[in-house]
Amino acid sequence: MKYLLTKTVSIEPLRRKFFFLINIVLFLILLHEVGISSEIKRETIRFSSDTAHIKRKEGILRLSGDVNIEYDNYIIKSDFLIAKTKSVDSHEVKIIEASKNIYFSNNKDISARGDKLFMDLDEKFVSIEGNVEFSQGKSVIRAKKINVDLVTETVDFEGIKDSFIEN
Repeated sequence: MKYLLTKTVSIEPLRRKFFFLINIVLFLILLHEVGISSEIKRETIRFSSDTAHIKRKEGILRLSGDVNIEYDNYIIKSDFLIAKTKSVDSHEVKIIEASKNIYFSNNKDISARGDKLFMDLDEKFVSIEGNVEFSQGKSVIRAKKINVDLVTETVDFEGIKDSFIEN
């Protein structure tokens, strides 16, 4: 007679390990979802131009010819524009520099024209210089340079000339 020896294995420890693993996975998924929902909303930069040149290693995008950029509520138009990222590994644009035939607008009631534009997206700051013409409604202020704080909507003017404000 042959005897078959069997070892009895309890399923309970395996079941506990399985449920423990499932709980960890669910916790990580929940933590991941909370992390995503708490991130700051990043604005999309939409653009068009006749030509584009990307220097990925330097984090630079060069646009030329009928450049049109839309960021948040702002519109920038120019002949030439350079967008620089925060770092080589980042895809987030930090600086926008534009030149020739600059047009800047908050897409509401304010617009400005000039020769050069510098915009810091982190600091929410815009500087336009060279034959600047700033318009709000029917009022026009001409200056050598303007600095705009986009958060407080404060505008500083330098070298004002031939300007008028209509009430």
